[in-house]
Amino acid sequence: MNNFSYFNRENITNNLQSNEFDLLIIGGGITGAGIALDAASRGMKVALIEKNDFASGTSSKSTKLIHGGLRYLKQFDFWLVKEVGTERAIVHDLAPHLVVPEKMILPLIEGGTYGSWLTSIGLKVYDILASVEGEDQRKMLDKEEALEKEPLLPESILNGAGYYAEYRTDDARLTLEVLKTAVDYDAKIINYTEALKFIYEDNRVVGVTVKDNLSNENFNIKAKYVVNATGPWVDDLRQTNHSKTGKRLHLTKGVHLVVAHDKLPVKQSVYFDIPDGRMMFAIPRGRVTYFGTTDTSYQTDKNSVETNLVEATYLISAV
Repeated sequence: MNNFSYFNRENITNNLQSNEFDLLIIGGGITGAGIALDAASRGMKVALIEKNDFASGTSSKSTKLIHGGLRYLKQFDFWLVKEVGTERAIVHDLAPHLVVPEKMILPLIEGGTYGSWLTSIGLKVYDILASVEGEDQRKMLDKEEALEKEPLLPESILNGAGYYAEYRTDDARLTLEVLKTAVDYDAKIINYTEALKFIYEDNRVVGVTVKDNLSNENFNIKAKYVVNATGPWVDDLRQTNHSKTGKRLHLTKGVHLVVAHDKLPVKQSVYFDIPDGRMMFAIPRGRVTYFGTTDTSYQTDKNSVETNLVEATYLISAV
């Protein structure tokens, strides 16, 4: 169990039961954390519950990058690239110890996704839209320069490379930092507390009955508004109050593999083509290299996601 050291769980539980909140957020990942901080910093009375540990879902299982939206540029979605880049610049400014530039090499290979001319223009547009400045701005490398940066690139089909900046992060720690800042604004947050059912008055949701998964006790939390920030579980919660109508999530699974760095000794992060037309990251981090990801439909247990042999073989073959 990982609770913040300045939490007194009994006091928080009592507070949750004895007050009506402006906003009750269900879900303690980065989305719920961000909503909690935004609302609490504006003076709202905020509560947040998480059924497991904070950041235990998608928010601790990412590629550990704050993307600038380069892939959206390929789809000519310029405004989305600008929005994503602007938000990335903000979080880098607010948490420079957790969001740091990570140089990425984009190999240009024969028959690959990106050609030299389009890559050069695309990365330049990306720099402008994503507000990339100084040494982090893109450079174009010839074949020899690219191999010097990353000797593992396939020399026989390599034409050169783009060299640009992504930003890496510690996703779970970033989530915790946002939650702790929300607590500084007097948000009441608690983990291992699960939403069981909604409370209604005059056909309107006015709170939630929750279960403390540590004490196995149930209690009610009253709130003027309830936000569903449960990520992949969002439709499960909608099912609870029969609001699962219209649009719903189509879940996909993205798998990464982690190996000792000497098994895949890349000198720096690489964003590279794979034979089926997709692209993949290989990222060195300390004594390991991790690479991925897959993108397959997922319909089974969201509380127990595992990697299978087919997915592992796909990733290894791609590398």
